[in-house]
Amino acid sequence: MRADALERRNSLIKAARAVFADRGHDAPLDAVAALAGVGIATLYRNFPSRDDLAHAVAQTTLGEVRDLAVRALVECGDDPEGAWRRFVDAVVELRMGALVPALVNSLDELPPDVREAREQTKAAVTRLIRRLQELGLVREDVVPLEIVMGIAMLTRPHVLMFEDTTANLVPRLIAVFLAGLRPDGVSLPPAILPETAVL
Repeated sequence: MRADALERRNSLIKAARAVFADRGHDAPLDAVAALAGVGIATLYRNFPSRDDLAHAVAQTTLGEVRDLAVRALVECGDDPEGAWRRFVDAVVELRMGALVPALVNSLDELPPDVREAREQTKAAVTRLIRRLQELGLVREDVVPLEIVMGIAMLTRPHVLMFEDTTANLVPRLIAVFLAGLRPDGVSLPPAILPETAVL
């Protein structure tokens, strides 16, 4: 694939992730094309169906989470607590909670390449969590899936009863969640996340 074509495809995937996170899987695809700065015909040339686009977003996001886990595992050698927090903050920024239910109706219906990406990501995250458990930063009775699902549930769109809680809601919930994962229960300060991470 030519460099310009690859850049357009990546722009469409990035735009789709943002639109799906904000407006759901049924969002109009012309909104995706507009955000990517291309015409709707270009979108359909790259992704003939909505599911094709959603699966591309899923595969890309899984790959990013895998890369984050691999990097965090390396960084554990010098700064395990910082590496753990940076990993969680980066996953929160991906807005997994809003994306997961919008992307696929059934994990069993994922195409083979997305299923393979899911398994690779699961393995990378598992290695990271096991190392954090060895270092005493994560309780031994916690399994990796519980952590990923916990982050997804806490970062899903919320109905906010009080507007003044919006800016700090997700970082505060994540900080409480991470404290609960620690063997000692020590709370870490909430991260300062970009507005796009607060749903």
